Amino acid sequence: MKHPKLLFPESINLMAETKDKLPVFIGRFQPFHLGHLEVVKRHLKRKKFVIVIGSMQEANTPKNPFTFSERKEMIKKVLKSEKIGNYKIFGLPDFMKDMEWSENLLKAVGTNDIVVYTRNNWTKKCLEKSGIEVVRNPLYFGISATKIRSRIKKELEWKSLVPEAVSGFLREIGGERRIKGL
Repeated sequence: MKHPKLLFPESINLMAETKDKLPVFIGRFQPFHLGHLEVVKRHLKRKKFVIVIGSMQEANTPKNPFTFSERKEMIKKVLKSEKIGNYKIFGLPDFMKDMEWSENLLKAVGTNDIVVYTRNNWTKKCLEKSGIEVVRNPLYFGISATKIRSRIKKELEWKSLVPEAVSGFLREIGGERRIKGL
């Protein structure tokens, strides 16, 4: 499979006016893929930013095969290989109430002055209810982690959809075998 083609026009600027706001990128990253990396490169790497790994308590399920620690490590490996070091990573578990989840996010980040980048509709709805600015990420390259897990399960080519650091890391931890077994 060739490198995926960008499905979103280069000319559209998705950056909201966020000069003074802390950029926060929220996702499950199951696994971290080239679309996630594109968000970081296009919108975040120019200043300090935070990556929030959602559903941090979930692991070893078909939808969430990797642990919080594994997801954090794969992201760190990718960003190191890209020479991006101006970030912090933390996890956020799921909460039963939308407002409780939003409040815990703000508490963990340490400020209300944030702009959140996400593709998740539930995350967007929760945060907008709390008055937080949300930028919806496009589906860069047509890649989703769901598609990658499905390709792994079906033994189809998937490595071109993730940074090399991720495919190497998944090989180290037996990630393919785990996904196929779930």
